[in-house]
Amino acid sequence: MNLAEAVAKRTRELLFEKNKTQYRLIKETCLDKTTIQTILKGKSKDVRLSTVFLIAQSFGMSLSEFLNSPYFEYENIDI
Repeated sequence: MNLAEAVAKRTRELLFEKNKTQYRLIKETCLDKTTIQTILKGKSKDVRLSTVFLIAQSFGMSLSEFLNSPYFEYENIDI
């Protein structure tokens, strides 16, 4: 999987764990609805670090906590 797909999986995982809706994520990050939908569907080619930061912040986590997932391990990412 590529990095954008890993961000999508991690975000979907956290939405489920935190019982948060996509609508609430959009409101808390102040990101465009299309941006969030594109990320969650895994259709984004690249995701900006600033976007990942806002997503992590909406879950009450630091960027390093968000990235601390098996999805982002070297052997799971195709570069």
